Amino acid sequence: MVECSLRRRGEMLTKGFPRGRTLRPQSLCLYGLLVMSLLIGPLLLRSAAAERAFRLTAARTQVSIGSGLSYPAWTYNGTVPGPLIRVNEGDRVTITLTNHTSDSHGMYSHAAQLNDERFAGPPGAKELTYSFVAQIPGVFDYHCIAEPVLDHIAGGMYGMMIVRPKGGWPSGAAHEVSLVQAELYGLPDNRGVLRPDHAKMVDGEPDFVVFNGQVGRYSLAHPIAIKVGELVRVFFVNVGPNLFSDFHVVGAIFSSVYRSGNPADAVHDVQTFEVGPGDGAVFEFRVHHPGIYMFMDHAMGHAYKGAMGVFRASQ
Repeated sequence: MVECSLRRRGEMLTKGFPRGRTLRPQSLCLYGLLVMSLLIGPLLLRSAAAERAFRLTAARTQVSIGSGLSYPAWTYNGTVPGPLIRVNEGDRVTITLTNHTSDSHGMYSHAAQLNDERFAGPPGAKELTYSFVAQIPGVFDYHCIAEPVLDHIAGGMYGMMIVRPKGGWPSGAAHEVSLVQAELYGLPDNRGVLRPDHAKMVDGEPDFVVFNGQVGRYSLAHPIAIKVGELVRVFFVNVGPNLFSDFHVVGAIFSSVYRSGNPADAVHDVQTFEVGPGDGAVFEFRVHHPGIYMFMDHAMGHAYKGAMGVFRASQ
């Protein structure tokens, strides 16, 4: 198939060249480079895309959310959030979900452009597999799509997928940080165990709003270390399931924000940026002095419920 394609391209290139005419050495060299680029270029582009396979396991797990509290979560691979998935634009991605529970579960990546029956197995199914091409760069939410979806997301079945643009990020190398904002619904009992509250989920009234699954995960005692002057790139997803997030870093201006993480949809010199539930963004910034820089959901009620953390900058 490839041989036939190359032969046709060669015939097209030589068909219009005058018979009996002699090429100068310089022209022959350029002509040869042109032919090679046209013949080999598509093959190189085709080979640049990779086959990427990811296997996830659905399980009920007692998960710590910090401060001595825990809750009975539905999880991917036993953690909340689930594993960070990284692919490149153009990769063919295969997701396989194995379900070790008696409940129905699925896995929907917002990067996939497929009919929604692909993302959840029928009741009783113990394995689900689907494939898609990651055609759009960005940062995407993935989550369970089994009913009731609201409870499955609030119960911990979510994570982040990063699709790196062809050629990389426009600003080049950076210190990369991934943050997933989510809500928890329910108050702890006398043993510190949260009991999920469906009524609060429906009303959109969370008891906790957290980054990467825990209250106070990035407190003054556990800051994220960065360097003065270095470019920081935050991959951010708001899984919700209900609240909008107004992401802000105190003492910094975002030099670039890519809506949904797509460099084709960039804004610059931004103080705060809104990310809706089920959406994401990439934030880039530098700090110019050593010290503490708080990051937060600037909807202050969300921050007071836990959506805040700390960068610590050093020279």
